[in-house]
Amino acid sequence: MPRTLLLSMAVATTLATGFNAHAQKAKPPIPTDAAGRWKWEQMEQGPFFSSNLKGSVAALKTLTLRVGSEAAPAAVNFDTMTLRWNAAWSGGFLHLPRGRDGMEGLPEPWGDILFHTSNGPGWATADNLDDPRPTRFERLPDAWGHWRGLHRHGDRVVLEYDLGKVGVLEQPSYDSGGFNRVIQYQRDSGPRMLRIAEVPARNLAVGPNSATFKSGTNGPSVEVRLDGVTANAEFRLVGSTLWLSLPAIKAHQPFRLTYLPEGSPMAKRSAPADLRADLKPGPRIWGEPVVTQGKLATSGGDGPYVVDTITWPDDNPQKSWLRFGGFDFFKDATRAAICNVSGDVWIVSGLDEGLQNLRWQRFASGLFQPLGLRIVKDTVYVLGRDQITRLHDLNKDGEADHYENFNNDTTITDHYHEFCLGLETDRDGNFYFNKGGNLGEAKIPHHGTLLKVTPDGKTLSVVATGLRAPNGIGMGPKDQITSSDNEGNWVPASRVNWMKPGGFYGHVFTAHRTPKPTDYDLPLFWLPKNADNSSGGQAWVTSKRWGPFEGDLLHTSYGTCSLFKVMHEEIDGVRQAGVVRFPLRFESGIMRSRFSPLDGQLYTCGLVIWQSNGARQGAFHRVRYTGKPVVMPRDLHVRKSGVEITFTDKLDPATVADLQNWSVERWNYQWTEKYGSPEFRLTDPAAKGHDTVDVTGAELAKDGKTVRLTLASTVPAMQQRIRFALKSATGQPVESEILQTIHRVPER
Repeated sequence: MPRTLLLSMAVATTLATGFNAHAQKAKPPIPTDAAGRWKWEQMEQGPFFSSNLKGSVAALKTLTLRVGSEAAPAAVNFDTMTLRWNAAWSGGFLHLPRGRDGMEGLPEPWGDILFHTSNGPGWATADNLDDPRPTRFERLPDAWGHWRGLHRHGDRVVLEYDLGKVGVLEQPSYDSGGFNRVIQYQRDSGPRMLRIAEVPARNLAVGPNSATFKSGTNGPSVEVRLDGVTANAEFRLVGSTLWLSLPAIKAHQPFRLTYLPEGSPMAKRSAPADLRADLKPGPRIWGEPVVTQGKLATSGGDGPYVVDTITWPDDNPQKSWLRFGGFDFFKDATRAAICNVSGDVWIVSGLDEGLQNLRWQRFASGLFQPLGLRIVKDTVYVLGRDQITRLHDLNKDGEADHYENFNNDTTITDHYHEFCLGLETDRDGNFYFNKGGNLGEAKIPHHGTLLKVTPDGKTLSVVATGLRAPNGIGMGPKDQITSSDNEGNWVPASRVNWMKPGGFYGHVFTAHRTPKPTDYDLPLFWLPKNADNSSGGQAWVTSKRWGPFEGDLLHTSYGTCSLFKVMHEEIDGVRQAGVVRFPLRFESGIMRSRFSPLDGQLYTCGLVIWQSNGARQGAFHRVRYTGKPVVMPRDLHVRKSGVEITFTDKLDPATVADLQNWSVERWNYQWTEKYGSPEFRLTDPAAKGHDTVDVTGAELAKDGKTVRLTLASTVPAMQQRIRFALKSATGQPVESEILQTIHRVPER
């Protein structure tokens, strides 16, 4: 058998073994506890939970607030897009979805619904009750109302929003079988209308400061009472919606509405309390930090890079199901904040050389599938499907007590696939993130887009379109933006893009332009499925202490739990690149990476929910440079005669010159609406397979590091694979492969 074929088989086997060592197995049935709760439901969510909501009380951006007790559980649901009480129920909290480990499907009320409201503004003026929104996928315009966020005082929650120029505080509670909402204006307000409930007209009876109605055809009879407003308040039925007409009310004069089943006794109560007292931080609710001990790499210690494990507390008092979606470092860099797609944020300290005293403090909870996090001026910003939330720890006790809505302009549907992914900032302080599509034709302006939010949080805009499942973003030191996308319809293979304003990156369903495009902006590079079936984010090497790659670009694979070095160039204004894989393994799909300003090493985190060969559902790692010699490709350039590869250290000239130590093949993909693409030959575009390219020369330059590889032909190709089995100048084996995309070949 020719040596070239043996080389190709050996390298391919090595790489395939590395990529598929932890192939995903069939999942066992979901276990539940005695109450029928599965793993996510057993997690202590805290006093509220953000989500879409399912069923007759469906809403797109909601807070479900826990207002009952363990003995008498109850919940209310507040729609942050419309500023309305969406529903209230007793008997439980939420049934959380089980599809794709909770990521597919919608939460729904767990209990008996007492009343609900229709999807429209929670507040209005008497002369205009119509919904001002163009579609139900958008929030109210600022002039009408704007969600500000919430304040947590222990287990009590105060909601905060604006009605035009009037700030409003609101607090829900539950007692004696009734639901209470205390409302307080922050400045004097004129007359307003407040949405109360949906009511069939024949089931309504109105009295002084009260109304009784039957909630639905077979629902319970409900009495709603008003106190704290002494005159000129009136319940009115408009269509099937019960409204409360409120008179002008002074600032800081709280009033209360109580909803309770008709005939239920209501305990005598004092006047509603001033809600400003609960804006102050309250007692901690999560207890003491959980201590873990990191694991320094015990295998691969002879190599230049090793993977240390920042051991996360799977066994924690809150039963938090840890699956990491983003992280960042505080200024001291011994601490990091890390978000969990299950809904919380943790702060881990002790990120020193030995990792022997890691302290994990639960910092925030109840967030909407957070998959991006950034720290700016030591303040945590976390990206959910509903908004970017700015978290404040006002009393510095290690727990967030003010969850501020930094920006919630993102339009949204309830499709499981439209996650918001990654969070980065440029040098001017603008924030960037990706929003996934719905796998079909876009229904909202933000499906499949790269989005930008100004530093003050006031303005969101679309930067680029045509993304499908963009689980990753990178921001370079000169504001270079990269973004990945994953194989699917209109995405023939995983691709990484060098983003530019106004760009269209291939997914026709999310092009947001008419007519539909017939071409797309070229990716920086493509990657075949066996190398990266599901791409993560990118990171730039900003450290001088991480070996010879300062200033270079890295790429992570969620699907194959891999880290790649990117070698990019620009020819005739077109960017193209190739990648080489670091010989490392990670316990989970990795997708968010940053360099620590303290130790200069690469930290990376991720999870396993969608298809991945990761062995664990979450991971937080450090990729540490050991100081050993690195012999890897560093730069890659296309030449008219072939390619030029520069390695990080000197090579053995004899192994470079032996042409049997090299093999090259090429193929293309087809850009169609079909899911993914087979691999097609360039010489026969209708034939599946690869073209083998003859290597006619291999010369080592005088620097001892640069190889000029001469090929029988050099042509544009969506994918070119260069395999090599060489030795370093000191005799160390140097075997790997480069996966390359060629858009342009220089004329010389």
